[in-house]
Amino acid sequence: MKVNKIIIAMPTEEDFMPSISHWGHDFNWNKCEAHFVHVVRKDFEVSEMTVVQIPDTKTFEQHKPSYIDFFKKKAHEMMPKKVFENAHFEVFCDQSPAERIVKYAKEIDADMIVVATRHKKGIVGFFTSSFADRMLELSPADVLVLRPKKM
Repeated sequence: MKVNKIIIAMPTEEDFMPSISHWGHDFNWNKCEAHFVHVVRKDFEVSEMTVVQIPDTKTFEQHKPSYIDFFKKKAHEMMPKKVFENAHFEVFCDQSPAERIVKYAKEIDADMIVVATRHKKGIVGFFTSSFADRMLELSPADVLVLRPKKM
């Protein structure tokens, strides 16, 4: 399978970084375009008189350059230099991070989406739909799910 465009779903939690880093150093990046993507979850607060979006559009747009700088720094810590020959960074704000990444994957015609997972088990895993499960369900491209390393 030829992989040209890869989306790496960038987490904010440090627990996910080692598995992405390990995969990134093992992957053959020749002629690949890396898209580092993070989606800030948009939420709504409802009161008697109003509905407020959190974060609001203005606040998100003000913080977006800081988000991108943060993910660029993390990506440079995790990935080999070769990745950055053709790398893109995107940060979006949406109610459904998985659906927004899928939309972006369609927009750029991605070949693969890489996500890290906590690999929840038991009751918690049964009753909560994980981000990785949602990506597998919706994605138009192959999804590589990286599970955490056993300690």
